[in-house]
Amino acid sequence: MRLNALKAINFRNFKRFDFEPSPYANLIGGLNGSGKTSLIEAIYLLGFGRSFRPGGYKQLINSSESDFTVFCEAMSDRDEVFKIGLRRTSEGEVQLRLNGETVHKLSEIARFIPVQLFTPESVELILGGPSLRRQFMDWGVFHVEHTFYELWVAYTKSLKQRNFLLRSKGDVRQDSFWRAQLARLGEEIIQLRIRYIQEIENFITKSATFFLPDVKLEVGLKQGWDQSLSLADALDKHTERDRRYGHTSIGPHKADIKLTVDGIDAKLVLSRGQLKLLVASLKLAQAAHYNEKKDSSCIFLVDDITSELDEANQKKFITALEGLKCQSFITAIDSSPVARLFKQNPKMFHVEHGILKQQTEN
Repeated sequence: MRLNALKAINFRNFKRFDFEPSPYANLIGGLNGSGKTSLIEAIYLLGFGRSFRPGGYKQLINSSESDFTVFCEAMSDRDEVFKIGLRRTSEGEVQLRLNGETVHKLSEIARFIPVQLFTPESVELILGGPSLRRQFMDWGVFHVEHTFYELWVAYTKSLKQRNFLLRSKGDVRQDSFWRAQLARLGEEIIQLRIRYIQEIENFITKSATFFLPDVKLEVGLKQGWDQSLSLADALDKHTERDRRYGHTSIGPHKADIKLTVDGIDAKLVLSRGQLKLLVASLKLAQAAHYNEKKDSSCIFLVDDITSELDEANQKKFITALEGLKCQSFITAIDSSPVARLFKQNPKMFHVEHGILKQQTEN
């Protein structure tokens, strides 16, 4: 998938921008605070329905306005064109459009914008809690297994119902019903996750070896309950504990990805610099797996590449991106040194005071 055009109105510090990117590499230069991160944030918003930066949606609206709009024209690797729009008001109203028609679920547009993000905060994928690694895993499952989203929505609704029942000390017979729902849906979810991790494991180890040749990485899945038990049996076993604490303590909502080096948690073994390279490896591996499964490419967003990787690893990262033949948007305060690392000349832009302009390399 590639963006042919990206437009935004009243988004962050931009009153308006009209962006016609290259189908391959795009470099966006500019000082800190100029708006270059906001540009890739607009793309991320179409792929995820939310920002990757802290703060609520109101911060996305230009300070003098009451709403923002982001629109793109995207083209698949099979030359299918999709026109996608998202508008959000300061009151929280969301409007979504796909090829001129109103849609009601963010998932309906997110499927068409498969975005990978690499930022200075991405190291939290390793250092942070399990929810970040579940999000990473479930992005991949969502994009390659079309049944996953509806299963996860149904599971989440059932989980909320059961947790409410547990907190309110409700009818035990109702609890039996919700446990059965969670068991049925959870088993289907975990099978999709197991298959995904099995498929992507070789991609991850190969990518990690490219960046960290002296590190032997192993990848596994903690499914969220005792693997010797069915989910139904595990829920039954934990029923009294769940009632005592008022929430469901096991299930796929507790899953995690295991990343180990010589049997030890990677975050306890690797330096911070190595962890950044491991995150880069994970993102590239997920994109490579997506390419193979979908016969299509991801869109890569990289914020402040020079602060994350030294020049040698910038070159490795860019080589991997070019190998994937994916569209990329890369920000840097000075983009010219980065441009020289590409085999094919990237398209270059500069942002200053919320104004985006195309430029030529010096």
